Amino acid sequence: MSIGLPDDPLISVVLPVYNRERYVADTIQSILAQTYAPLELIVVVDDGSTDGSARIVREFAARDARIHPLFLSQGSQWRARNAGVALSKGEYIAHMDDDDVALPDRLAAQLDWMRRTGVEICGGNIKKFGAENGLMWFPETHQAICHELLFRIALFLPTALIRADIARAHPYDESLVYSDYAMLTQIAHRYRLGNLPQIVLKSRYHPQQIHVIHHNAFRDEQRRYSLLYFHALFPDATAEDARACAHVTDGEPLASPADLKRAGTWLVRLAQTPDRFLCRQMANRWYVVCRRSAHLGLGCYRVYRQIAPQFELPPDRRAHQKLWLLCALRLKAGSRLESWLKLVWNAARRQ
Repeated sequence: MSIGLPDDPLISVVLPVYNRERYVADTIQSILAQTYAPLELIVVVDDGSTDGSARIVREFAARDARIHPLFLSQGSQWRARNAGVALSKGEYIAHMDDDDVALPDRLAAQLDWMRRTGVEICGGNIKKFGAENGLMWFPETHQAICHELLFRIALFLPTALIRADIARAHPYDESLVYSDYAMLTQIAHRYRLGNLPQIVLKSRYHPQQIHVIHHNAFRDEQRRYSLLYFHALFPDATAEDARACAHVTDGEPLASPADLKRAGTWLVRLAQTPDRFLCRQMANRWYVVCRRSAHLGLGCYRVYRQIAPQFELPPDRRAHQKLWLLCALRLKAGSRLESWLKLVWNAARRQ
């Protein structure tokens, strides 16, 4: 793709800021350093900030005309994002968080990939840093995203590049804390979603993140919208089907081998996409829910061995042996003996 030519569309980057004096300069600089030139950066500052965030934003805006600061009275990040989208002039909206760092070619790579694939809402993979480290994978294809969305956010908002008309037509619900998840579950069937299969963002992890502070509210809203989404995605599914999948999402044990089998059958069904990583994700969820249901005894193990080959992945003999022992002992998830066995197995793996 040619960078900076007149036919390249303007991208409006929307960045809400609240009490991020320590990080926001790095975030802003990562957008200004993008290899894709036609952009504007709308920085929506919460006037309730009690640190120097506003001063830093003003200093950057004085030096670079691409920055458009907007100061709002105190409100949620969703109010800030909606206000930023309303002010935007671009044909595409890119979202950022005020503590993350975009890779230099993020916007150029995402826009090019959207043009080549026809994706209308595009995310990407991230590298975690700070309190946590490592890579976080997101499914590439639309179908895989739709299936993974039953269990977690499957297109990470700070990596999102969205056609502006779509963003304006679907504002975030400002009454929610997990509004991006709710919005995705409501529009996944209407637009083509995709995640660029490369790292586009370094995501900073720290104790002041919203999903950490409001963990319980995030969990409750995910449960509610995941259930609604499940029935929208599979209108012929029964209430028992929905409950079985909800137990998997919540990491809760199943009450009977029949319920366990129902959950496993759904995980196999959801794994049936060309995305092999998604298949491994679903197979891992199957193993985890069986470990948590080991109190059902060897009946749990038999159901596990019945379902596991349907994921068409190489068998893990060591994992099978561990699960058999847990089931033979009928250990409840979180019991002292189960926790001790985990410590022993983890120590043996590190040696």
